Amino acid sequence: MENNKSKLKLNKKHLCILIILTIICILIVVGLVFLIKLIFSKEIIAGNLSNTGLAYEDNNVVYYNKYDKGIVKIKGGKEYQITDESASSITVIGDTIYYLTVSSSNTIDLKSVKTNGDALTNIKTLYTPVSKFYIEDGYLYYITNKDVQGIAKLSLETREEKVIISENIQDFVLDDEKIYFTDNVGYLHSISLNGGDYTDISKDYPIKKIQILKKWIYFYNENENSLCKINKNGTKMKTVSTFVNNEIYNVTSKYIYYYDAVNNQICRCDLNGKKSNAIVKITTTRPKINIANGILYYLDNSQNQNQIYQMYRVKENGGVTNSIDY
Repeated sequence: MENNKSKLKLNKKHLCILIILTIICILIVVGLVFLIKLIFSKEIIAGNLSNTGLAYEDNNVVYYNKYDKGIVKIKGGKEYQITDESASSITVIGDTIYYLTVSSSNTIDLKSVKTNGDALTNIKTLYTPVSKFYIEDGYLYYITNKDVQGIAKLSLETREEKVIISENIQDFVLDDEKIYFTDNVGYLHSISLNGGDYTDISKDYPIKKIQILKKWIYFYNENENSLCKINKNGTKMKTVSTFVNNEIYNVTSKYIYYYDAVNNQICRCDLNGKKSNAIVKITTTRPKINIANGILYYLDNSQNQNQIYQMYRVKENGGVTNSIDY
């Protein structure tokens, strides 16, 4: 009898050990899966749209605006001409490129074209003061000032347009099925994609030029003359970097790229606002910093007297890459 009890205790002990080892194995597997996803997951540089959206990377294929020459695709080290008109807010969904362009009659037209250059389509003329839009679940979201100023949504299938909020909007970002926006005073708010669930996030800081990375909303703080960030519920605000002393910046998952107006150069620092390094000298004051597939694309003064600007590129760390031929 005692022998049976000993065996029962031993079996229970072995079972406990087995359960613990199983749990540990599951945690290790889950951790490895998360790490693999983190390493190989596609990074979308959300700050590109805040810099006019002149470059876009999709599965190692880059689409960039060659200023007035149009959209160019880089695939396998070769370049292919897609359109022949200047483009901004370049966005790729599946096999379709969506972009804004200024027509010969000075209207702002939303267009689409297949990634192979076929099926160029003029979707709609937009009345917008900001060259930025977002696409989510078949709808395009943008700032409109046609009849009233606010945020509108456009069905890409039916072309039906609806203003979801009427307000003086200065900037906006669509993130995680919510729209975050600033008004003309510099207050920060959020709404749902249908215009409901209006929430005041912050009325304490003059918030301009917002970009979102994970749980943080980055913004240029004029009062501090620095880059700051605030969490999405507005309960915590931090100064990120005093290196960033103007509204031209681009936050990515590894670095913050910014325009150094004092020394006329584009620089980058880490996400803690430290370890700043110069990347490239420039001559313009509006460089439009875009990052795509490890390359920095930016505007600078043109070498052609018939143009104001040209697009240039350099490696993210300042190394030499193939120049853009005009």
